[in-house]
Amino acid sequence: MNLLRKNRSLACIGSDSVACVCAFVRALAAFSAAALLLLVSTGRAQAANPDSVLLTVAIGNQLSVRITDQFDADRLNYNFGTMLLGQSSVNTGEINIDNNSGGLVETFQLSVADNGSNGLLLRTTVGILAQDEYRLSALFQDAAPSPSAFGDEDILTVAPQTAESQGAAAKFAASTTPADEDGKDVQAPDRLAGRAANVRLWLKLELPAAATVNGLQTDFATVYVNAM
Repeated sequence: MNLLRKNRSLACIGSDSVACVCAFVRALAAFSAAALLLLVSTGRAQAANPDSVLLTVAIGNQLSVRITDQFDADRLNYNFGTMLLGQSSVNTGEINIDNNSGGLVETFQLSVADNGSNGLLLRTTVGILAQDEYRLSALFQDAAPSPSAFGDEDILTVAPQTAESQGAAAKFAASTTPADEDGKDVQAPDRLAGRAANVRLWLKLELPAAATVNGLQTDFATVYVNAM
């Protein structure tokens, strides 16, 4: 702009108006050329080759387990119904254990806690149940097992025990349990091929031959499933 003003003031000294206009036009053209050169230079300064972009991701890398029923709803409790003293019973409603970690391979641990609110007493060892005692055992497999399929190694304890692969003395797996149905190395649903996205847990409840308690025993025990 200073260039335009300077040229215009020099060109318009005198009385020749035509010469003044011509000088003004030349100054304007010179200013436009300088402005264009500045614009092109600025554009070149902003160009980049190569350019870059910053990336962000959230990694789902946390052990997680979910207990569900046959309708894929959360299994909050299970009722064994009415049992007589001295009987054993295996759950008939599904208790499914889902690996919902999002991609990790998990092995399950099982444990039990006696809620101690109704007079029943948890026993975690073999032998004949004394008065008021009960015992819980567990197996992983798809098909419902008979009470006789549970072994001494399947008895639930207060301390967590880790599921093992099928075998005659494997924890929470019978000798006939297929390898993809036990609680060991359970894959997340997105890694499974051709099988359900969970493993099925069966619990056997044993009652004593004699008891001082009677009637409904609500929430007498809690079974815990832990992923590792």
